[in-house]
Amino acid sequence: MSMLGFRPRFKFGSPLSASDIVQRVRQRIDSDNPDRLGQKNAHYHITLHFPHEHARTWTPQLDLNLEEAPEGGTIVRCLIGPAPNVWMLFAAGYLALSLLGLTGLTLGLAQVSLDNSPWGFWALPVSLVGIGAMMYMAYTGQRRAHDDMRTLKDFVDAALGCDCFKLAMEQED
Repeated sequence: MSMLGFRPRFKFGSPLSASDIVQRVRQRIDSDNPDRLGQKNAHYHITLHFPHEHARTWTPQLDLNLEEAPEGGTIVRCLIGPAPNVWMLFAAGYLALSLLGLTGLTLGLAQVSLDNSPWGFWALPVSLVGIGAMMYMAYTGQRRAHDDMRTLKDFVDAALGCDCFKLAMEQED
């Protein structure tokens, strides 16, 4: 897992307590933060993000979810991906274009069965071109976000003192 793929998600156990992890991330934010990352903390859920003035649509954020492990220590779940508003934008776009395509198909088939001009079928190519454009935008955003994803991963690695991907791979087995 040396390459950061689409929305990398990983889980590993840490001997540190959840409060120690929160404290380490906070200390790193305050003391050694050349990228000026920001932090949102809701109990044991940390979101690291880039400053708003430098963020673009494709700029990722990192979510850390900390759970106390029954045998001691903490289970750390990590997700690097776009902000939720970007996910909603794409979900709504795909939904709208899919509904447009299905409506055009249904209308076109009804028009054919009634021996009318099947102009409803014109929604199908519009829908397909729109979905293709959205897929291209998503791919381009993923490529552009790669360096920022690496920055977020390296920040957490330094704060926790481990290679989190490698640790997650070792503990997976």
